[in-house]
Amino acid sequence: MPQSQLNTLMEKIRSKYDVETIPLRIGEKILNILQLKDLGGLIAELVDTKTVGIMDLPFWAKVWDASLVLAYFMGKQPVVLGQRILEVGAGIGTVGLYTALCGHRITISDIDEDALLFARANAILNNMPRLEVRKLDWNDPDLPEPYDVIIGSEVVYDRESYPNLVQFLRRALAPNGIIFLAKNAELNTPKFFSELTKHFEFKQTTRTVHSGDETQKIALYAIRHKNGASSSPCPRGTAANNGNQGAKDAHMGK
Repeated sequence: MPQSQLNTLMEKIRSKYDVETIPLRIGEKILNILQLKDLGGLIAELVDTKTVGIMDLPFWAKVWDASLVLAYFMGKQPVVLGQRILEVGAGIGTVGLYTALCGHRITISDIDEDALLFARANAILNNMPRLEVRKLDWNDPDLPEPYDVIIGSEVVYDRESYPNLVQFLRRALAPNGIIFLAKNAELNTPKFFSELTKHFEFKQTTRTVHSGDETQKIALYAIRHKNGASSSPCPRGTAANNGNQGAKDAHMGK
């Protein structure tokens, strides 16, 4: 059954995209990731032909450095029996797949139908045919019950989405739950945090990713409801607002 499901998914994907499967190493584990062969070329073509607007470009198909940092971080968290984790804006599913590979129960979600096709195919490619992958609209979420943990990487790039995202997080997070978000530290998003702190409190740490001669700083946030039962912990191994631990083990497999 998984193979027939994969064949159906691949037929749909290949009808629109030129794809390849690559090994992606995060920490000591390797994922097989189905991705676009030439994402940059596709984006350039779409921009040149004005086929879609800037917010409709397939950025969901990129494996962001923030995703590698968040995946590595989640892989270091203890597995808690019965804990429910939700990934928002999952794209092709890198963070959720690695989190599941490390033993956690997670639901991968996105609003883009093509992203969901890739995430479902990647779940099967990594022998996770029962991993839940679902469409989720922050404006009209259909949630059976709140989640204990919500995670997301590079999900705060659209300023127009901030109010809806924060309201969604209020509804989707359990009273004593926690949110982990990761983003490029250079991305300036004061309006998001202005909206967020109306209802949540957060702590921040920074990780540094090394890729060849280049480095990038990734901000990682631990977020809780205000007046929660317990204080918001910093991501393990760092100090609030003062972390700079290198995430050298999160990188693309060669």
